[in-house]
Amino acid sequence: MFAKLTSADRNRLAVASIVLAVIVFVAINVFTDLRFTSARLDLTEDGLYTLSDGTRAVLASIDEPITLRYYASGTIEKLGPVYTAHAARVSDMLDEYARLSGGMIRVERYDPQPFSPEEDLAVGDGLRGIALGAGGSQLYFGIAGSNATDDVTAIPYLAPERGRFLEYDLTRLVYDLSRPEKTKVAVMGDLPVVGSQYDGFKRWKVLDSMAQFFDLSFLYGSIDRIDDSVDVIFLAQPDKLDQKTLYAIDQFVMRGGRVLAFIDPYAEVVAAQRPKPTKADAIAAVEPLFKAWGVEIPKNELVGDAVTASRVQVTQGGRNVITDYPVWIGLVADSLARDDVVTAELKQINMKSAGLIRARKGATTTIEPLITSSDQAMTIAAEKIRLSPDPIGLMRDFKPSGERYVLAARVSGPVKSAFPDGPPQEIEDQALRDAYRSEAETPLNMILVADADLLADRSWLQVQSLLGQQYAVPIANNGDFAINALDNLGGTQGLISLRGRGLERRPFAVIERMTRDATAKYRATEQDLTTQIQTATKKIQDLQRQGQEAGVMLTAAQQKAIDDFRVKVLDLRARLREVQRALRVDVDRLETRIRVLDIWAMPLLVGAVALGLALIRRRRRARFHHRHHLADVARAEGARP
Repeated sequence: MFAKLTSADRNRLAVASIVLAVIVFVAINVFTDLRFTSARLDLTEDGLYTLSDGTRAVLASIDEPITLRYYASGTIEKLGPVYTAHAARVSDMLDEYARLSGGMIRVERYDPQPFSPEEDLAVGDGLRGIALGAGGSQLYFGIAGSNATDDVTAIPYLAPERGRFLEYDLTRLVYDLSRPEKTKVAVMGDLPVVGSQYDGFKRWKVLDSMAQFFDLSFLYGSIDRIDDSVDVIFLAQPDKLDQKTLYAIDQFVMRGGRVLAFIDPYAEVVAAQRPKPTKADAIAAVEPLFKAWGVEIPKNELVGDAVTASRVQVTQGGRNVITDYPVWIGLVADSLARDDVVTAELKQINMKSAGLIRARKGATTTIEPLITSSDQAMTIAAEKIRLSPDPIGLMRDFKPSGERYVLAARVSGPVKSAFPDGPPQEIEDQALRDAYRSEAETPLNMILVADADLLADRSWLQVQSLLGQQYAVPIANNGDFAINALDNLGGTQGLISLRGRGLERRPFAVIERMTRDATAKYRATEQDLTTQIQTATKKIQDLQRQGQEAGVMLTAAQQKAIDDFRVKVLDLRARLREVQRALRVDVDRLETRIRVLDIWAMPLLVGAVALGLALIRRRRRARFHHRHHLADVARAEGARP
């Protein structure tokens, strides 16, 4: 029958088939959109579009109504498709939150037009407007929530750059509204988390995050008792602790209090804010407590790691050189304990000049590592980086010990008081002396970190500018780690599974390994050439200075020596450039291959598939016409008399 169709009939049939296919496609989409409103297919590696068990647990635990007000100006489409798509995702996720909460979350949507009551409501809820054009109109894109007691919490602006963290931000907002009573955390120490004169008293972001989850208080100076209402003591690099304060911490632990301690052999962020060296020493300050708790952080030992070292730019011989800095490390995967809830979901922790944690001989406590170095690590004396660190020299002299050093750990077990003979004489209050406990009523529960710099903004945040405003975007999970630790010590687990989701780090492992190998191969030669250049240059300067000091003309021999040294310097510089070029040639070649594959592989694949389909279609059409031709011939021969 098909053979009898004319060419025009075939064209009309093809058009009708295309129209019918479009109708069927649209009908299927409309049907699935109406029928399967809650169905989702999440193909991202980290499941960024699938609500986690932590979010479901938080939503299931809500026992009082919560109202979420979603503000999205209708003019948001003017900012482009990225904003439009992000707004649609936010709206869909809010509907999912309302569905999973069993009716405890109610979502209200507002379009704050200029000078409207909705705009006044958005401003009153703490949203931050974005200026559009020169007319002064504001665009709003954020969420505010309130609970039954009229507490209000807001996400002032839903930046698309934080799209990977949308679930975390929404769940955090809901969690804050559903938990009016927060874990009480007392902060004690000399780490400038509240800012200082050197940074305009700018609070660290990690402290702002803590304030959203915990009831923070600050302990300054000499104290003789920590109130029973405090759940966790946060020791942040305390440089000086007198006997009364040591006793207060000791007895807090004896009463079952928990401790999160960041104690660093060399806190760079503190040293940078002290114009002159001081005798302040956090390790010495807490030594009596650590001795009683069975742990040790060596005073002058830092951990260097060749595998996780950060790459930095330094100046050598007047040239900028890229090299690894082994005491600035980015720890991922195998370095983070996957069987502990505090680090299980984290992707990367950045540390700077971290120390190591060891158990003391005869300790009654147990150390469970949370963060460790790789086995290509070694200890480095703190003096080598205090005044003038030399990253190239550190890598040149680097000799891995093969040991994995413990950088952060959970410390638990029975402990006795650091004051076995009773309260110190500085404690004069008789009630405090009578309340003395020589042993802890519950096992020690402490998380100890041998680095304080990881809390600083510059260690884990990257500032990005958008539409005239700046936003801090995490590049590591340092803040998540600190909050997870407090959550765990405080007994709350709801948000731990969320922290770390969305942090994307997919390094080119082969390129990183090739870079390390090339660096190790050429660095010694580069250093030798640099030394020869410096020596030759110095000889030239010495000869010239001798002539100037003597006030006479240089002899022919001296001038020839200078010329020879200059030729040698030029030759050495050429050889040095060749070595530095060779340092990158293999890596550049591989990067070029990857770039070519990334750009052309998919188009070539699609083209090959299309060509293959065209050839198959052509072959089938040829066979089809051949069969019909044979049939026509057979019919013609059968019709002859």
